[in-house]
Amino acid sequence: MIHRLIIGCFLAGMLWLPASVIAQQSDSGVVIHIVQRGETLFRIALNYGVTVEELAALNAIIDPSNIQVGQRLLVPGIAAPPQPQNHVVQPGETLRSIAQIYNLTVEELIVWNNIANPDAISAGQVLNLTASIAQSPTVAAPAAVPVEQSVPALATALIHTVQVGETLFRIATRYGLTVSELARANNINDPTLIYAGQQVIIPGIEAPQLALDLPPTVTELNIVPLVLQEGQTGRIRLLTTVPMTVSGLFLDRGIVDASEQGNTVHTILVGTPIFTAAGIYPFSLILSDAAGQATNLSLNIQVVDGDYGSEYINLPADRANLLDPNIEAAEQNFVQNVMSTFTPTRYWNGPMGLPAAASIVSPFGRKRSFDGGPFNRFHSGTDFGGAPGTPILATAPGSVVFAGTLDVRGNATIIDHGWGVFTGYWHQTELYVRVGDFVMTGQVIGTIGSTGRVSGPHLHWELWVNGVPVDPMQWVSQSFS
Repeated sequence: MIHRLIIGCFLAGMLWLPASVIAQQSDSGVVIHIVQRGETLFRIALNYGVTVEELAALNAIIDPSNIQVGQRLLVPGIAAPPQPQNHVVQPGETLRSIAQIYNLTVEELIVWNNIANPDAISAGQVLNLTASIAQSPTVAAPAAVPVEQSVPALATALIHTVQVGETLFRIATRYGLTVSELARANNINDPTLIYAGQQVIIPGIEAPQLALDLPPTVTELNIVPLVLQEGQTGRIRLLTTVPMTVSGLFLDRGIVDASEQGNTVHTILVGTPIFTAAGIYPFSLILSDAAGQATNLSLNIQVVDGDYGSEYINLPADRANLLDPNIEAAEQNFVQNVMSTFTPTRYWNGPMGLPAAASIVSPFGRKRSFDGGPFNRFHSGTDFGGAPGTPILATAPGSVVFAGTLDVRGNATIIDHGWGVFTGYWHQTELYVRVGDFVMTGQVIGTIGSTGRVSGPHLHWELWVNGVPVDPMQWVSQSFS
């Protein structure tokens, strides 16, 4: 009772601390930690290198699984705010380079993380940096989640950042997991309560495998995101010490290198086609210097399912002829050729803008059945509903490479934004630009209409990356520059 009274008085004396403070050291050397959204007592204990029991005893917590956002916790036996307790492996890092960063030995990292093969760590893997996390038998999770279920997840899992509108079910489906598996790995008691920006552990997913040192000429290899999704864009960036030419293959397609700073900064944008089966695929790179000396660099990248769903489309009788495979194929080949060229100048910078002040009526990626037929087509863009005459806006700077009428796409505009990135605007009523025009973000290029193969007026907006149509809305929320 006296112990609880002392704690209560101490906490009461600290209530003036602002909520934005996560941890602050008191004069007595005890750290006060303010619970953040998504935190559990187990994770907080791991972060400070103490046990759940120690935190629970010091803070008079009866149920370790029940802590509240904003709650102030005393953390015992710490003279200063904690140093990092774990490290997320980046592409190209080895145990040796990580050990040097933290002034540790390779042997310590091997023992603390139960690593059987030191050459087989992977990007995205979380490594413990202290012996207490991996070895101490006294570290325990809350009663609802046994420690043996949580520690391996931290040691081998990928981290997924929750996006706006995502649910735990959608995230689990994307990575081939059940909601229960995902909730258990993250100590989530209520699967309906997740929020944008929350970091979720994805257990058992293979991030890019690069179990060797980068060649001396490569100083950095960066992959965003670490796991690619069917129908979305990924970016690989290399920094080299000397000018290099980069080529290679991914998903049986040649990659295109966008080089900057005297061919020492190399950016490769890849689109993962719809219908790519989930699995692990080789990404092979060949780096050639001015003397013709070639260096091979290979890694394995995991692709996960897009989980886009499906929809039925019924066409007016006078548009049904536009389902003719010959008409479709001829137009698809034309658009593919236009959007597969590469301009070495990048005109865009940062995220894309939106193409219209209208709501989305059909998202990218849905498998489509026309007039009751099979689901053998997919939605290659994002549809925005709007009355005829609603302005259509260029989503980024670029050069107009097509402005005309197509059978399926109706009145159409295609803009080249450089580095293999194109946007297309279909079914317009009016076209306000011509081939050769250079447009700026937000410039009105036409109006919404119902030309081509449509069931009603709307704008169909597409974005292609090096010959592959991808989800354009990913580019609205994320920068690939």
